[in-house]
Amino acid sequence: MEGATLTRRWVGSHEGQRPGPTMVIVGGIHGNEPAGVIAVQRVLHELRQRRVAVSGRLLGLAGNLRALSQNVRYMTRDLNRRWFPDHLARLRDTPHAEESSEDIEQRELLNIFDRLDETFDHPLVVMDLHSFSAEGPPFSVVADTLRNRPIAYELRVPIIFGLEEAVEGTLLGYLADRGHIAVGFEAGQHDDPRTVENNVAAIWIALVSAGLVARADVPEIARFEARLAQAAAGLPRAVEIVYRHPITPEDEFRMDPGFYNFQGIGRGQRLAIDRSGDVDSPSAGRILMPLYQGLGEDGFFVARDLGPAQLQLSATLRKLKIDGLLGYLPGVDVEADQADGGDEIRIGRVGSQVVVGGVVKQVLRMFGYRKDVGGGDDLVVARRRQVQSSRRGRGGVAGDAVTDGGDSE
Repeated sequence: MEGATLTRRWVGSHEGQRPGPTMVIVGGIHGNEPAGVIAVQRVLHELRQRRVAVSGRLLGLAGNLRALSQNVRYMTRDLNRRWFPDHLARLRDTPHAEESSEDIEQRELLNIFDRLDETFDHPLVVMDLHSFSAEGPPFSVVADTLRNRPIAYELRVPIIFGLEEAVEGTLLGYLADRGHIAVGFEAGQHDDPRTVENNVAAIWIALVSAGLVARADVPEIARFEARLAQAAAGLPRAVEIVYRHPITPEDEFRMDPGFYNFQGIGRGQRLAIDRSGDVDSPSAGRILMPLYQGLGEDGFFVARDLGPAQLQLSATLRKLKIDGLLGYLPGVDVEADQADGGDEIRIGRVGSQVVVGGVVKQVLRMFGYRKDVGGGDDLVVARRRQVQSSRRGRGGVAGDAVTDGGDSE
């Protein structure tokens, strides 16, 4: 893809004249996904050229600069897989002990987010823009907290619940556990020109949804909404991840050809092959992100549809704080405010009871408990931080938070 400056972390910013939210858009966390950076540049340029009134500020960041320069997913490790508190503490404490190219990249991004965290009022609104290797429509990805849903709904593409819990150490997961609004957007195939256009549409929709820009000031907004809705026509409003197939280079994993995102699959259907033989689907559902590129840690995901009634029920239960009663049930132990910002729940003598355990898991997912932690015979699951951060920032402009010389206004 052409037309993007992929050599600077700081893509740019646009400061509004009125107070409002701080939106941060990240593109290119994976180096073979430049479409997000291109889209951020375009939107920032249009905001300036058209003198659109903005409440708050929009900031654009590029992710893995070294990988972007070589159009590869990553150099030594996935930059979107190690946003753990202990690893981040090491990066903060040892600024010159670089272990990999991605450590350098991550430390720079972490320093920026630390400064943004201190400078501006919470919550930050963060969009992480991605693309994928298989065919299929755009979709959004959210950590399962209510504060992430409004923007995701406005994008008019399927929402994936549970992916941020199934894949550990993501940037969005880290930001969600700090109480921010964090939405991922998968815009299309890596090299499809429509992917940039989908990203541009998603950014404008998010700017309106988050309150940075008035709907009346974006004449194309209905066209942007129609574009994404048409791309996702016929698909469910939301799905939840029920299986992740992790892989390593030693597995010699190869997807069978022809699978595409949201394609229906059956239980026991062959999907791929590795050094041990056939790789079959463990359950019926829809396949997501089948791996058709050289690098990656996820072979594929299996998801099942979520209906509007299920989404509404889960939202209502959480708003009524019904989950606060779980700890009073016999055999249930809720450990709130874990080190990573979320909650953990332990239910004794369930894990060995397959049927009962499955039902309990379905109920707990309604409250956002999607991450299987393990625990022997006990069922131990965790969820992201549910309470939105409302901390006040010290005040300032975008240039105070990012100092590597990028363009701002």
